[in-house]
Amino acid sequence: MKKIKTIGIIILVIIILMAISSIFVTVPTGFVGVKTRFGKAQEGHVEEGLNIQLPFIERIVRIDCRTKKIESTSEASTKDLQTVSTSIAVNYNVNKDTATKLYREVGVEYENIIIAPAILEAIKSAMAQYTAEELITKRSDVSNEIQESLIEKIEDKGFTVSEFNITNIDFSPEYDQAIEAKAVKQQEVVAARAELEKQQIQNEKEISIAEKNAKVMELQNSQITDNTLRLKKLEVMQDFIEKWNGILPDTMLSESADTFFDITD
Repeated sequence: MKKIKTIGIIILVIIILMAISSIFVTVPTGFVGVKTRFGKAQEGHVEEGLNIQLPFIERIVRIDCRTKKIESTSEASTKDLQTVSTSIAVNYNVNKDTATKLYREVGVEYENIIIAPAILEAIKSAMAQYTAEELITKRSDVSNEIQESLIEKIEDKGFTVSEFNITNIDFSPEYDQAIEAKAVKQQEVVAARAELEKQQIQNEKEISIAEKNAKVMELQNSQITDNTLRLKKLEVMQDFIEKWNGILPDTMLSESADTFFDITD
């Protein structure tokens, strides 16, 4: 009997100790507590630190309000019906003031129930408004639009989005090949345009040189003509002098006289 009594006392002490230990509950930093009574969530929330609950009647559920990061990859169709795989990273946290309402309506699996579907819907909605090429040239606009759509979907449910980033965008192999082919064609066009401009500059340079040469030749021809006429004149005068017998003619036209004496012109 003594043995049975001792065992009973030990069990009773254990139960008492368990009851006492269950009275005190610690809520860590960055968390809030939602107090339930007979399974029903009570109004308000329990702050960080040591808190008291009634054993077997009340329970304090810890809700993590620290910033969390969720990474997701999903497929969507663009405005021009191209399939694109988008990887994103979202930093979010649960608002302390709405933690009780969130627990009452959703529970602790809110990331799978609210956050992930909202991200997928925001991505699909944004991608449908842009062509595949615009996703590359307007990436920041796409990112902002997805973020705004996501905030609109989850903010009133008790969440805050602190950061959003598109980490990667992948297109189908066929579209990647088309993009590569287009880039090659653009490079060829640029190279051809550069070659054409180079040839035009060269042609203009040659034309300029040809014009200068033509002017030089024209000047030289002019000089040659003047010198030739002068030389011819001198030769005529020289021939006249050699043949002159020293007697002036009785009659001489004025032009002949000028010609005769105008040897130095």
